[in-house]
Amino acid sequence: MNALSRNSRVFLCVLFVMFNVFAVLRALPLNSGLDENRLAERGTNQRNVYRVYRLARQQAERPFFEVRNHALFFDRNPGAFMFVAELCVRAGASTPLPNQLLSIALWNAGFVFLYLWLLALFRSELPAAAAIAYLAFTPFALFYSSSIHHEPWCFAFFNLTVFCYVTHLRTGGKRSLLGACIAYFLLCQSYWFYYMSAGLLLLALQWHERKLSLHDTVLLALMPLAAALTTFLQVAYAMGGFDPALFRMHDIAAARTLDLRVEHSQWYPDKKFLQPHHLRHYPQIVLERIEALSGTAPLAFAAMLAVSCVRPTKQRLGFMLLVLLAALSWNLVMIQHTVIHRFAGMYGWFGWTLIIALCVHTLRAFNSRWQNLALGALALLILGPQLAHDYVPYLTRYATAAYTGQAQPRQFIRPQRQTTKKDPQPTAADPLDHDDYDDHDMR
Repeated sequence: MNALSRNSRVFLCVLFVMFNVFAVLRALPLNSGLDENRLAERGTNQRNVYRVYRLARQQAERPFFEVRNHALFFDRNPGAFMFVAELCVRAGASTPLPNQLLSIALWNAGFVFLYLWLLALFRSELPAAAAIAYLAFTPFALFYSSSIHHEPWCFAFFNLTVFCYVTHLRTGGKRSLLGACIAYFLLCQSYWFYYMSAGLLLLALQWHERKLSLHDTVLLALMPLAAALTTFLQVAYAMGGFDPALFRMHDIAAARTLDLRVEHSQWYPDKKFLQPHHLRHYPQIVLERIEALSGTAPLAFAAMLAVSCVRPTKQRLGFMLLVLLAALSWNLVMIQHTVIHRFAGMYGWFGWTLIIALCVHTLRAFNSRWQNLALGALALLILGPQLAHDYVPYLTRYATAAYTGQAQPRQFIRPQRQTTKKDPQPTAADPLDHDDYDDHDMR
């Protein structure tokens, strides 16, 4: 960071101030009752703050060693964030706010690591700055900034993993490779979402740097395997045996992929949420999910990818294909989960940043008097709508409520939705995860 230019330091300071003002204002309990905080694509405070806090309080009511699922979510998911939430309550937190402030700090750390690994990857400050400026004002970053669910932990550990591994690729240091392995393991302990996508991105980085390594690939692949094993052992401990743990994980895996049900299923056994029209329109659903959380039309991403291919090379094209595969990997496998949840487009956020960075990097390669004009137009087209649509209106609302004290925190009640043939509602929820189906979007 000491080698950054003065302009980059000023830019990063302004960016972090803007992001943190928004995040802290959103986290204030006074603002938690605003109607927009109920939307899935706007962070859903009910789901990502109050539900986690409620579960943490329930666990903290018992003696520490009587709790068998400290780091699990719904007794099936790796959930280090649950353990932290429980510790916050045990330490005396009477509201989620202290944990939310910790989450904001994790987002800040994640942004620092993201900037550093992009800087090392492209050997240029401008692509790295453009990428994090874009990401910081997406709905994903803005509205999940004070979540105490998995998002801040995954974001921080994902970028730490990649930063360590890019450092290893550049220097060959064993310590940085060890750091990448530890961070990757912790990422996998935060939730399931990035097991595969992080591994594919690390492979893409090998390709980009022309340093394909079977040794590194095998070593890194052991991390999600080890995390899956430790998660299974925790589930077995929490559920009192290997057989119920295996059934529990088999049950949810079958449902979340192709909406299948195993014998004696406990996850909505009498309901099917994937209909033929979902499968026919699945690519459109995925694109809608991505647009909702990125704030960017898929056509704009396609245009930036086209710009990045102006001077195609085998290395560049291979890298881009692997990045796209990594960014879409969750949606390609977890079909039912993607259909049900409007927020399911967030798991390829690193793909958005790399598309921006590649586009800017390509434009910078042209020695033309139109270069700065093109970069300025790109910034205006991408950041302008984001600031006007998401940042300024919501910041104004949060600041006004905080200043006047007119918004009052209230208990969230799940809104009732109209039931249609295309929008089936569950009749009986699984007692183990009754809130897991609280913001579906069955188009």
